[in-house]
Amino acid sequence: MLSSLFTSVRRKQFSAASIALVFILVTALLAGLVARSIQTITHTADAIDDARSTAAAVGALQSLRKQLGATIRDNAFWDDAFQQVSASETKTEWIIENWASTTADYPLYDTAIVVDAKNEVVVAYRNGEDMGTELTDFFGNGMKEMLAAARSASKSDAIPVHFIQTSKGIALIGAATIQPSVIDNTVDPKTFHILVFAKHLTDSAVAEVSETFSIAGLTLDRAPSKTKLSVPLTDVSRRNVAYLNWPAEQPGTKSYLTVRGTLRTAAVILVLFLCAIGAVGFFTVARLRANEGRARFKAEHDALTGLLNRSGLMEKMREVSTSYSDTAAIMRLHFIDLDGFKGVNDAWGHAIGDDLIVGVANRLSERLPKDSLIARLGGDEFAVVTVDATTTTSSPTLGAQIQIALQRVFELGDRTIEIGASVGVASTDASAVEVGELIRRADIALYRAKALGRGITVEFEDEFDADTKAQDHLELLLRQTLAGDGIDVAYQPLVQAGSGAICGVEALARWQTPDGKRYGPDMFIPLAERSGLIDVLGMQVLTKSLAAAGAWPGISLSVNVSPLQLKNPAFVQNVLAAVASAGFDPRRLCIEITEGVLISDPEQAGRAITGLRQAGIKISLDDFGSGYASIGTLRQFGFDRMKIDRSLILALDSDDNGGAVLHATIALANALHIPVTAEGIETEEQATVVTLSGCDELQGYLFSKPITAAELSAFYFEARSTNIA
Repeated sequence: MLSSLFTSVRRKQFSAASIALVFILVTALLAGLVARSIQTITHTADAIDDARSTAAAVGALQSLRKQLGATIRDNAFWDDAFQQVSASETKTEWIIENWASTTADYPLYDTAIVVDAKNEVVVAYRNGEDMGTELTDFFGNGMKEMLAAARSASKSDAIPVHFIQTSKGIALIGAATIQPSVIDNTVDPKTFHILVFAKHLTDSAVAEVSETFSIAGLTLDRAPSKTKLSVPLTDVSRRNVAYLNWPAEQPGTKSYLTVRGTLRTAAVILVLFLCAIGAVGFFTVARLRANEGRARFKAEHDALTGLLNRSGLMEKMREVSTSYSDTAAIMRLHFIDLDGFKGVNDAWGHAIGDDLIVGVANRLSERLPKDSLIARLGGDEFAVVTVDATTTTSSPTLGAQIQIALQRVFELGDRTIEIGASVGVASTDASAVEVGELIRRADIALYRAKALGRGITVEFEDEFDADTKAQDHLELLLRQTLAGDGIDVAYQPLVQAGSGAICGVEALARWQTPDGKRYGPDMFIPLAERSGLIDVLGMQVLTKSLAAAGAWPGISLSVNVSPLQLKNPAFVQNVLAAVASAGFDPRRLCIEITEGVLISDPEQAGRAITGLRQAGIKISLDDFGSGYASIGTLRQFGFDRMKIDRSLILALDSDDNGGAVLHATIALANALHIPVTAEGIETEEQATVVTLSGCDELQGYLFSKPITAAELSAFYFEARSTNIA
């Protein structure tokens, strides 16, 4: 019985010991698992954060390269830039004005260089100062490699943008050939200049990247750090030229150190211990998700206004299209361009311009439907996307809402600013949106709205594409004609009011395409102005007319110039060079200008007029009576002659007050001692009236239509020589 009792006691002891041992073993095992779990969570959180910050650093570099690449593409693939750098006499000044001078304070680049087809430096500026023509010491061999990459890249390739070691540190550099939007067969790509932009990664630039992409402690070093995270900066040959280094935040380790004392105190309470670890893990993941959300917001929104940017708008449009895959609806894209914004910037500065942009964004957000997608595309361009049922016609209604909203004055501090808006609209099936095509159509419609006088809404129509292609074709033909010196010149005589003898001629541009079709100046002159060809066209007309008029002694030569020509700082120099080359007496030359340039840019107009008159060239105000020229304008510029507009002559036959208006206009000029020419004279009655009113020169079909140089010589000079003989 005792043995049975002992056996029973031993059995219970063994059971108690076994239970205790099992409890100890289970507790030890759980403690080990908990410890291993803590270690795993700590290292995983650190690794996740390291991966996030590394991805952010790589994304920052990609963003910098993309921004610089886009800037170079916008400036290099530009018709006006190609024409300007191809013009040897004006390219240096143009390059300095448009690119080099901006290096002093432009945020995207601090260095601008243009090299010619032989890779010889044309202009090189850094921080607004000339760098000279020898750049090897500054850039080393890296510049040659970048130029080679730019020349080997096709137009469809990405712009070469890489990092480079300079004597001033590490710089982000990009290069592209300067070429027109459409390359014809007459242009040899080997002759292209190359545009180079570079931005040095200064301490402030690195600090901005650190703040923008939430990478604390970011530094730029020549070598990777053994104790920090790093990403390399590579040059065009994939060599590592520098590294971005930054300390790992180690959120897991920091979290563990924070709760270590509590864990030791509560070691026996495994459930609470595991909950604490779970809370730490949850906090880490939540923080990573929050960082990811902030980065995504910055990537898809405009920093100034908080609206969607272009990429964010395109992404939202795709998302909306997907949501309407089974629903009949129309997506409408409205492109908005602010009318008068440039004037605000010029008058009040960019700070006020930025305030106005913010005001426009707020106005659109407040006044447009809440479900509209509103974006700022850049500069003073905005976009609004709406989705409507197929049967609605809200497009023009929304366009009108936009214009009404933006026509109301903006109160910015103590300034009251008025602007307007031009709107281009494109529509498509919401379930099958081709974003790129919709944007192209809206852009064409916006261009049409601005061309029609601004302040209106234009919806894209299929014939716009045909018009655009036709304009592009005509521009190509005009460019080819100018390249072959193919612009013709006709001449219309000017006669003395008293004797009827020829006293001058007016040179008139004429254009005939290879297929024999003729286009009037009212069509091809605006085309040349829009396409940047007006300077070439104007100089061809001037050169040819100077050569022809050299054979017509004793008479004046009048040549019309476009306001855009007069705004060119090199215009006076080009005219004087043409006159000198032709051996033409400058006192026989009269430049005719319209009053538009006097109003839009009076300072430049005054400088040009002064320069021409100092050389003996006369200045005539053309089409007086059709615009807004004042007595003050006539006195300020002191014209040598005034040509009254043809509309005043026509009014003699259709308006009872026409004679009085004409007489008063001529009397005004006579009072200011400005000789007057009357154009558009078609009848003897008109000639008599303007002569009696005080005109001393007449022009019109009554005397002669525009004729060729040979015809004018034969009729007025060869015949006269024969009669004298």
